[in-house]
Amino acid sequence: MRIAICEDNQEHANVLKGMIQKWAETEEIKVDINYYESAEQFLYYWEKGEPYDLIFLDIQMNRMNGMELARYIRQQDRAVFIIFTSGLLNYVFKGYEVSAFRFLRKPLQEKDVLTALKKAYYEVEEGKREAVIIPTEEGSLRVFKQDIYYVEADNHYIIMHTKQGDFRYKEKLGNVEPMFPEPTFCKCHRSYIINLHHMGRLMKDEVEIDNGDTLPVSKARWVDLNECFYKYYMKR
Repeated sequence: MRIAICEDNQEHANVLKGMIQKWAETEEIKVDINYYESAEQFLYYWEKGEPYDLIFLDIQMNRMNGMELARYIRQQDRAVFIIFTSGLLNYVFKGYEVSAFRFLRKPLQEKDVLTALKKAYYEVEEGKREAVIIPTEEGSLRVFKQDIYYVEADNHYIIMHTKQGDFRYKEKLGNVEPMFPEPTFCKCHRSYIINLHHMGRLMKDEVEIDNGDTLPVSKARWVDLNECFYKYYMKR
């Protein structure tokens, strides 16, 4: 579990880190904890590294504060869990604007931190089945599967068509196909895996996608696609 602590008070950060390490040792969970003393320092390393599972954000920091940082993070990663830490309760409701997971009041109480960690760990493990990591030129981007319109094979490359944009990287379709099981996802053609949540009108030889694209439907996949479509909506 990758955890970041963004806190301009190193003493507070050390206390929190100790609580996390104690929880991890007790639960026998492997954690990777990184500490950042400012929002700017966090952004510098975050944009070049792997996504975090959980971020503890101090709200009151110099220059860019924790709330501003959270808004920026949410533009890139909707899946990461954010826990705010602050002595000011008037920020609690602002946390909803960035889908904060928890708000912990300072001084931090160990029982509150452990409860939040336990719940976050469970949600992270569940969420890993609902999100994928996409490599980009700037680093790695985590995208919810529900935000993926369709997956396209382009020679030796994959193109992920998502609500965040289109992302192209070198990979074989056969290697990513297991991440998109039926009935939510289904092949309409040997080069396309579509998300049935975003499937519009289905015609004899093509299908419309919510983002405005129209994809071909091969004869070999017509029956399977109709069965997927039926199973998906029966499941819902």
